[in-house]
Amino acid sequence: MTWQADGAVVRIGREVVSRARPGERVEAFVARGIDSQIVVREQTVESVTRSDSGGVGVRVIADGRVGFAYSGSLDPAALGQVLADARDSALYTDVRGDAVLPRPDGVPAADIDLWSEDCAALPTEAKTALSCELERAVTASAKVRGVKSVRWGDAAAESAVVSTEGVESYSRRTSCFVSTYVLGDPGTGGTTTSTGYTVGRSPAELDVAAAAREALAALPEAAHRQPRSQRLPVLFDPSVTAAFLAVVSGMLNNPAAHPDQALAAAERGHRVAPEHVTLVDDPTDPSAYGAARHDAEGLATRRNVLLDRGCLAQRLHDSTSGHRAGVPSTGSSVRAGYKSLPRAGARALSLVPGDLDRAALLSGVTHGFLVQAISGLQAGTDPLSGRFSAAVSGRMVRDGELAEHVHHCTLASSIPEALGGLLAVGSDVRSFPGNARGTTVLIADMSLGAR
Repeated sequence: MTWQADGAVVRIGREVVSRARPGERVEAFVARGIDSQIVVREQTVESVTRSDSGGVGVRVIADGRVGFAYSGSLDPAALGQVLADARDSALYTDVRGDAVLPRPDGVPAADIDLWSEDCAALPTEAKTALSCELERAVTASAKVRGVKSVRWGDAAAESAVVSTEGVESYSRRTSCFVSTYVLGDPGTGGTTTSTGYTVGRSPAELDVAAAAREALAALPEAAHRQPRSQRLPVLFDPSVTAAFLAVVSGMLNNPAAHPDQALAAAERGHRVAPEHVTLVDDPTDPSAYGAARHDAEGLATRRNVLLDRGCLAQRLHDSTSGHRAGVPSTGSSVRAGYKSLPRAGARALSLVPGDLDRAALLSGVTHGFLVQAISGLQAGTDPLSGRFSAAVSGRMVRDGELAEHVHHCTLASSIPEALGGLLAVGSDVRSFPGNARGTTVLIADMSLGAR
């Protein structure tokens, strides 16, 4: 069974907005989609799940009060009720000076196509075959003790935003991935783990061989040892850089929550990184996983420069935060779905790549550490000081070459210090699920120690 986006979400949005009362401002966010997952182990399908979802979120502004309600049904009978619920919600909220809905701002939507019929129509048998292919590729290595699982995932979705202010947008997108979680034995009787994955908008974009190589490269061939506590230069794998950028963006774009934090308190033009560091959020780039033609309030997305040659250039805004700051929306509204209100956020963060590839970055490090995996960075970061401590694993670097594997150690520094010490940005840009792309980066000094 296949699923086809048909644009009916626009009609539903118009129907909700047509019921607005005089003096009311109404916005309808309508979404529907389908996603599926397959788990394979030992060339056998363990589970297949598929879910269809759809619903509408309605925001009402009346007399300076904001109300919100949602419905998990797109049936005509539910539309009047969800609007009534949003009106009732507004009666119990305080009057807000930043209660606004955006109006069309004249920025044209990017001419990008994020939909693949091949992804939406791919049969389960073909998804299973790709998953089995990845499992065979990793189990062919003597380094692999076993494969905990191989997972396939895909999604197809469409959404619309319609409002009384003249906003009307329609978006659709597909995505798919296949990943593996591999178990290795370094010869000590213990077990090590690694992951590898590949993502795309269509199955043709998936690189199963590259996902297998990624998983195998992170498995140690010999017993690892805990490092002594030390400060040293550190390289981030692209996936780690992507996680780091997500935290950086959160600090840059939420000054009201943490007004005393160094990045949040920075004024426009203030230097927070070296001159070769430029950070952009560009959802108009179709190669980014988070690419989108419109934001969650229906405005066209656009390329926003957050750090320009190391200096704070701008912050991301939706209509509410922009109104509060006295600036226009940057087309940067995001939502967690129709059940949530919009907020400002990044979709496609990326550092502008440098000229050096990964090998060139490694060659300049006499004694350092390559972080291949990180966990707990978001939770382990103090929002006030920006200091963090996270669990990492990776490889020591000696005289420009990768040396022994190191697992279960701790990396500590602060987000402002890491940005300020970012010595080089690699040329190897990679896309990942989430709101950031990554490149290999070299940071001057961090603390590494045993857990």
